[in-house]
Amino acid sequence: MAEFNGRSLLTIDAKGRLFLPQGYRDSLGSNFVISPSSDLKTLAFYRKEDWEIKSATLRRIPEADRRAHRLLRLIFSSTFADYNTDAQGRVLIPQAVRQDYGLTEGGEVVLVGVGSNLEIWNAERFRSDMVMMSDTEEEEALDYLYENYFSGNKDINERKSEQ
Repeated sequence: MAEFNGRSLLTIDAKGRLFLPQGYRDSLGSNFVISPSSDLKTLAFYRKEDWEIKSATLRRIPEADRRAHRLLRLIFSSTFADYNTDAQGRVLIPQAVRQDYGLTEGGEVVLVGVGSNLEIWNAERFRSDMVMMSDTEEEEALDYLYENYFSGNKDINERKSEQ
């Protein structure tokens, strides 16, 4: 299955629809899910099968965990399943979440490929979020990634020591 990569600057039309470029439509398939992204900062498009895996994981959290349940309520109440594009390649972003994420009619948005899903950002929020980290923050973030995810990969560790 293809990964989502790259980014596109687009506009939401007056009816709340977003044109999805052909490559993204092909990767999403004919039936997909709109839901908050993993960090809850924006919305994401998920392939149906990827969402089903994520949803099953979330449903294992017990309802008795009140703190977690608040997050589950936020995620599931902002999730819209069985979505597809119209004949022109547009998708209607539900009004219920457009406001929450600053996705206004006529406003610029950025579609961002993040591997397993596709995020849709208010363009200004995306620019703010992408501000370069300080050297110290960048170094700490890279150390975290290497230590937690790549410690067994010699090539990556060798590159780290060369920096």
